[in-house]
Parts: sequence; structure tokens; C-alpha cells
Amino acid sequence: MYKITKMIILLVAGMCLLTGFVTTTTALTNILVESDHAYANNFDYIWPEISHPEATQMRLHFTKLELDFDDKLILLDKDGNKLVTFKDYNNEDFWTEWYTGNTIKVKLETNRYETAYGFKIDQVEIRTNPESISMDIKETPSSSSAPFAYITNGGSNNVSVIDTVNNTVIAVVDVGSDPFGVAVAPDGTKVYVANMGSNNISVIDTATNSVTDTIDAGINPRGIAVSPDGTKIYVVNSASNNVSVIDTVTNNVTASVTAGGIPYGVAVNPDGKKVYVTNGDIGNENNTVSVIDTISNNVIATVTAGGIPYGVAVTPDGTKVYVANWGSDNVSIIDTTSNNITARVNITKPVGITVSPDGKKVYVTNVSNNLSVIDTANNTVTATVNVGSDPSGVAVTPDGKKVYVVNSGSNNVSVIDTASNIVIATVPAGNTPRAFGQFISGSVSTSAAPAGPECKEIKDYLPVYTNGVNLNIINKVGKDILVVWTKADSREPVFKVNILNEQNRTVTTPTGIVDEYIRISYPQEVCSWYRVIQATNSGHTQLESGYDYTVTYYWGSNGTGLTPIPDSEAPE
Repeated sequence: MYKITKMIILLVAGMCLLTGFVTTTTALTNILVESDHAYANNFDYIWPEISHPEATQMRLHFTKLELDFDDKLILLDKDGNKLVTFKDYNNEDFWTEWYTGNTIKVKLETNRYETAYGFKIDQVEIRTNPESISMDIKETPSSSSAPFAYITNGGSNNVSVIDTVNNTVIAVVDVGSDPFGVAVAPDGTKVYVANMGSNNISVIDTATNSVTDTIDAGINPRGIAVSPDGTKIYVVNSASNNVSVIDTVTNNVTASVTAGGIPYGVAVNPDGKKVYVTNGDIGNENNTVSVIDTISNNVIATVTAGGIPYGVAVTPDGTKVYVANWGSDNVSIIDTTSNNITARVNITKPVGITVSPDGKKVYVTNVSNNLSVIDTANNTVTATVNVGSDPSGVAVTPDGKKVYVVNSGSNNVSVIDTASNIVIATVPAGNTPRAFGQFISGSVSTSAAPAGPECKEIKDYLPVYTNGVNLNIINKVGKDILVVWTKADSREPVFKVNILNEQNRTVTTPTGIVDEYIRISYPQEVCSWYRVIQATNSGHTQLESGYDYTVTYYWGSNGTGLTPIPDSEAPE
């Protein structure tokens, strides 16, 4: 079964823009790779590789995957590198994510205890993507840096760096032993990782994705947070029962604050005046939150929250603190003025917790392998989203449009669209990822945006074409865009369509040769126009009957194909 799509890709980044034609072919093939049902104990085997030389991406379909405690199914690339690890997993009739490459190997590792069904793979799907056409253009002064997610992998002793625009791992940074907590500096230049096994903090330079310093902490550091001004780090040392205060200029510990028994999570109030620390873990049934004054570095209040509180998060206005109480199956809401509990929300075994940038939603991971969404207006659970196994850390992108959930048991990260509460991607991570803390960097920034008109609303112009082709437009730019296609060598529009950031639109267009224009909206309330310059058809775009077209616009690192134009040359 084949589906042929013509795709146009626009890369916008650094000092240049790109568009080009590629032909994407997706093929579905029936295969049969399966274990014994049930599998044997003390088993370690790699099945013959699943290979398609023409493929650039592959994914597998499982009719069933059932593993007992501590047993693992590992997917490897052709060089033996891990793509994903399934552990203590039980699911039926599902596809894996797309993996880059033309070969996948399946490995099963079992222990000497119980056994289970195992697995059965019945289909493989591949994608082929020939090289895109490129050509030289003028440089444009626009640039952008997208938010990145930094995932601590406790079993791999490293951090996976995920580009949140295309949800791919762009780097892996070796850190200390058993990394747990993570916090990104407000300016996005540094990432601080709490290494629970080596009792220290790794400082990562985000420009080079390398460790530039290592700071000694207390025993078993877990939670970590950065002050809003970026001058201090607060590290929770679970086995020392204290909080280390670190100066980010000197990377020296300047104070140590005694907390409750086995402190776990930490969050800083947006005004930087108070720090909230959860106290308690299995085996130490503490149930408090310590409130630390950041001027004196003294505990000024102790709030009884719930049984074994783990995650903690403060609303953007600083008026409420949300605490995930694993032991009492609820989330406590603390009024920051009175330090009193004002409400509780029932959620089974909550772990990680975060608040949306607008303060309207709270996202909570729990042991039921899902994410609970709380409406802060009435403190009720309005949605539940199934994610991976044993979810832990959770964070929201600065624009509030995506939530990232770190799944410790399935070694991956679920990406959720906040508008629909649907998982839109799953990104492989290292072994036992946790990323406990604010692991996503700051907002998208744009420097030296080209001058342009105010971004006034332009309504869609979508006439109906009885002999048209289907055109699916996907916006991954990080900003709202307007796409205008005109008659060839003319500024007369064929159609105009607005596509919000991270959204897609499907329209019907005529066949024939057209010119393509893009208007990109910048945060400064200005817009800039670009014209697509194709390498064929005298610089025009050709829409042929018999094809479905997909146009994807997204931020990238380099490329060619567009040229900025003045407003006078923009479509009418």
C-alpha cells in the first residue's frame, strides 16, 4: 500500500530561509517478528534485523507487548544504538514512533523471575525522502531560538536535549551519576542538573551542550530550581535533609537551610522572595512543605500538605502553590499569603506537577500512566491524557501550547497538544528518564526582526475549485503565518489562508503554476513578507493533478529558497 505526497519544506533560522520539493513515499509491509508466548526467563536475544535499504524513517506495529517486572524490550538501530526501551510494559495494537534510519533490531532481555506474553510485531511502515532542491538566496536578518527540553536520564547518566519545534533529540550530554532534577536558567544559557548518585550539580552551557562546571551538593540531591533573576540555585538534598543555596556567578554554596525529613521537590515564587520545599518519601511518611525566606535563608513556615508530597509548583501570579501528594492521592492548594490549604483535588498517586504560563491549568503526572489536567478556576480535573509508563517530570512550553511528560518506565517523552489534550509525538530518551523540575528553556526570542506593517488581520480567501488538489499546510514556525498563493508572475491571489502556530489547515487549490508568498508574524506586532523561489518552473510552484500536497513550515538551522521582499511587492 503506497501513498505518494508532494511536500514543500520551509526552514527559517540563523540567517537564511529554505523551501524545496521532496517526494515522500510511505510503504506498509506485513512482517512477523515475535517472541515465544510466554517468553523464557534469563533470556537475551536479538532477532534478525528489520531492514529496508530505501527507507529514511521506520516504525513498527505491535499487536501486543507484555513484559513482566524489570524485563525489557529494546529497539536498536543498525549500529546497535538504543532507539527506545520498553520496561514493565503492557499494551496492545499500537505503533511506535518514527525512527530515523533503514534498520531496526529487536532485543528482549528477561530476568530469572516471572514471565509474560512477550511481543508480536506484524507490520513495518517506512518513509523515503530524497534530497530537497536548494539554491542560493540573500541573507535575512531574522533569527530565532526555539525552546529546548532537557531530560535527565538516571540510568544513562546523561541528559537528552530535545528541540521542541520538531521533537527530535539534537544532543546527549554526559553528566554525573543518576541525574534526577533539572532546572533551566531564565535566560536559557545554562542548565543545572542534580546528580543524585554523585552528590553534585552539573552546569551545562546550552550554546555548546557541554558541562562547564560541577558543583558539590549535599547527599542525594533531587529537586532543583533557579531564582527568577538567575542569580541563585536551590538544591534539595534528600539524604542531608537540607537545601543548598548556590551563587550562579561563582558556583559556590553560600548557605544551607535545614528542611523537613527527606525533602524532595522545590519551587521558587515568581517574585523570588520565597522557596517552597516538599518533605517526605516512601519510608518516611512526612507530609509537609517548608517555606523558606530567600533574604534570611530561614524556614518561616511549615505547611501540612498531604502524605508524601513530591512535586510542587507556584502559579505565575505567586498566589497559589500546588503540591502533588503521592501518599494521600491528592493535590493540595496552598494560599501563599496565609500558608493555609484552601482546597484539595483527588488524583491517584500524583508525582510531577507544573502550571501553565497563563495560570489557568495545572498538569499532574501520576502512576496511572496518565496526565491529569486541573482547571485552576474551580480546581477540578477537566481532562486525563494517557501517556507512557511511570510518568515523572512534566513541563509546559513558554507559549503554553505543548506539555512534555517524561516517562521513566518506557524511556520516552510524551508531547501533548494543550488545545486538544492529545499526544502528538513521543520522543525517545535515555534509560530511566525523570527530569524532575522546570526542564524546558525560556520563550522563543527574535532579534532584529525585519521592519514591516502592523499584523492586521487578513481574512482567508478560499474559493472552491471543482478540479482542485488537496493541500495540507502545517505550521511549525513557532509563529502565526499567512500563506498566499498567486497566479504566476502576478500579485493576484489564488487563495489566502492563516495558519496559527502548531496548527494545520487543509484547502482545495487549482492545478497549474502559481507563486507562493509567506507573511510571518513577529512578537513585536510587525510582519514581514517572503517569496518562495523554486529551482524549477522558472521559479514558480507547480500543482499537478493526481497528487495530495503537504506544505510544512518550521524553524531549522540552515537552508535556501526564500527571499525577503518589501511590502510593495507583496500580494494584493
